[in-house]
Amino acid sequence: MSMRAAYPYYVVFCLMVASALSFLDRLALSMLIEPIKADLALSDTEVSILAGAAFAGSYVIFAFVFGRWVDTHGRRNAMVLGISLWSLATAAGGLARNFGSLFAARSLIGVGEASLNPAAYSMIADYFRPSRRGIATAIFACGATVGGGLAIMLGGQLVDWVYATGATLPLMPDAAPWQIVFVVIGLPGLLVALLIALTVREPERQLAGGETQDIPGIRDALVFIGSNARALVPLFAGYSCIAIIGYSFMVWGPVHFMRLHGLGAGDVGLLLGLGYGIGGTIGLLAGGVVSDMLVARGRIEAPVLVSLAAVAIDTPLFIGAYLAGDFMTAAVLFCLGMAAASVVGGLQISMVQSLAPNRLRGIMAAVFGACVNLAGFGIAPTITAMLAENLFGGEMGIGKALATMTALAGIGAAVLILIGMKPGRLLAQRLAGEGAQPAA
Repeated sequence: MSMRAAYPYYVVFCLMVASALSFLDRLALSMLIEPIKADLALSDTEVSILAGAAFAGSYVIFAFVFGRWVDTHGRRNAMVLGISLWSLATAAGGLARNFGSLFAARSLIGVGEASLNPAAYSMIADYFRPSRRGIATAIFACGATVGGGLAIMLGGQLVDWVYATGATLPLMPDAAPWQIVFVVIGLPGLLVALLIALTVREPERQLAGGETQDIPGIRDALVFIGSNARALVPLFAGYSCIAIIGYSFMVWGPVHFMRLHGLGAGDVGLLLGLGYGIGGTIGLLAGGVVSDMLVARGRIEAPVLVSLAAVAIDTPLFIGAYLAGDFMTAAVLFCLGMAAASVVGGLQISMVQSLAPNRLRGIMAAVFGACVNLAGFGIAPTITAMLAENLFGGEMGIGKALATMTALAGIGAAVLILIGMKPGRLLAQRLAGEGAQPAA
């Protein structure tokens, strides 16, 4: 492969590293829930607001800001700014002394991370033709499994290590172990921002036949969504239900395993981190390969079709993992469920790319990101905590609450995706017929 042909894959690798850091920074709090609760005297519901709503609220608002930016200005620079911001905000979480200051830090993480997906979705679509986007977006989405796995693994290991050694940081001699974790995982992101600024080139925009260089606005996106509501509304809602399944676990899964099965932070971090990182990455790449094969055979709706199959498999596996009393049974079911669920990670990017014209891909990615993050991070963790506290007997009922959320979301996802699949296929075919093809 020539250097020119390999460069788009280098760009995707850089985007994957950025995605890994974003998930590491957003999910580290999940491994630190118990010490944060103890030090700040918080309830499960209050912690769920920090883990979910604080992040999701600012993410949703600024996803539209960055979505507009990447449709009109340089996408690389938007990412560099966002990575720098969320990295500093994560480190600032290590300075938090109460609910309010940690809420502010989590909100700033959401602002920064809102830049990544709109910019990455748009750039990948310009670097790769449709028949190669499945594997390209799957590589990018591996950042979620790698980052999520690292968040769970390193969070647990770091907490155990700091408690065992009494380690401190310069200028922070009295910091709690969870505060040290935030600083240690946050600052390296600044190096990734510098790498992207120096080595990633802005790709030429590939305009479809009916598109012009005119700058689109929010009104254009709303008109497009309204004109294609039969496809976009049920599909975006269906993928939001899928997000509820995944993000409910990412916030409360580690705590569930610690409470029900009596594991320490380091043990559960190692087990679930490896399961999520390895199983999830295999699922992501497999989904991209299968989707590309089906697209090459004329099934342009392949990303949605494969996503539907993944939901049908992962929903009962997750429910079994939450309800199983035996630890090994629960761990195996979780790992299998995570591999199946992660199939969707790259395919949802392909779905958004195929259902939006180039000049609207940034803002459409912002709309999609707003939907899935509001549902998955903004709403699901808090509802799960409230179900456990008010319906399933308190802290030890978190597994039953997770199982309930997963069952409802899985059924909703299947129904909504089935409704949107046919109109989605017709819309993707129309846009593909109008589009110019990028080189890779």
